[in-house]
Amino acid sequence: MRYIKASKRIDLLKDAANENGWSIDVIGQTKNGLDLFVFRNKPGEQTDICAWSLMHGNEPTGFNALLYFMQQPGIARSWSIFPIVNPNGADSFERFNADSIDINRDARNLNSLEALSLSNWVLKEMPSLALNLHDQRSCFYPKGKNVPASFSLLAPKGNRDYETSSQSIAINCCSWMANELKVDYPEGVGKFDDSFYPSAFGEYFQESNIPTITLETGIGLNDWARAGVSKSLGELLFSLDKNFQSALSCKLKSYQKLPKNVNNAQDWICITSSGPYEIRIIESVKDQKHSRFWKVIGPGELDKKYWFSSELISTSVKLTPGQILDDDLVRFLGGTAINDVDIFNFSN
Repeated sequence: MRYIKASKRIDLLKDAANENGWSIDVIGQTKNGLDLFVFRNKPGEQTDICAWSLMHGNEPTGFNALLYFMQQPGIARSWSIFPIVNPNGADSFERFNADSIDINRDARNLNSLEALSLSNWVLKEMPSLALNLHDQRSCFYPKGKNVPASFSLLAPKGNRDYETSSQSIAINCCSWMANELKVDYPEGVGKFDDSFYPSAFGEYFQESNIPTITLETGIGLNDWARAGVSKSLGELLFSLDKNFQSALSCKLKSYQKLPKNVNNAQDWICITSSGPYEIRIIESVKDQKHSRFWKVIGPGELDKKYWFSSELISTSVKLTPGQILDDDLVRFLGGTAINDVDIFNFSN
């Protein structure tokens, strides 16, 4: 589920919708005519929660969680879900849409049809809570912790200078989420960068008096494909559905106490006779086929965080920036073959 075609994702959503009584509506189209679908479990009722994902086409974890959520029976609150905001980006596994626009920075100008559809949809629904689901890179970790940020929470600012009422509600809900997530991720929950980005949808909806949360999912040390994180996010959404009023009114201040994210961790440091080298996992889609591989980035920094290290005794192998490593060379360097990464605990 890291990569499948957008059309296949839509088929899975429609199957879940038909199985569990969700309505299916087209709220717009992309520039090249792809439909933009919204799913509602209680059409005609006032919406409690709007949630969307795949705004960036290479960030599928939120989609997987929303699909899991739609497959569950007994959902209590009224949900309106936009799981594939950027179908062109999802098809190419790229951040931007077909016109190279970052949809999450298009909240004001609305230069993309995807952003226009997203904005019109949420402002029409006027939900009690909006959830903006994203993935974050493996370089993020909570400051002072020794594990990646599997989850990062953000209650975006509705105003640069003061806390708006909608942001206060979002902060309450983030505190509730932090408490829920820390049961399974006691060290892996952080606070995302809360700089003010007026062109982003989080800030725009917060300013529009819609409590909004940006939820970023990352890797786990033995979950680089984010399968466990995706399931945990789906379970969090289901728990939010059952505890909605408690979440909106949570006063435990857990969000404010979260460590802030740092973004300089390295996947793998290989120490060679020429010095340390940073090696990173890269995801790529070509001809609609997904692949992962280890790539040499350049000189590594031992004084910064890294998730795995090895030492190359031999001087016969030289690493060069941009080099793609096959499994035999990875093992020779003391690393783990790419297909084994998800079952290997890097904390070892």
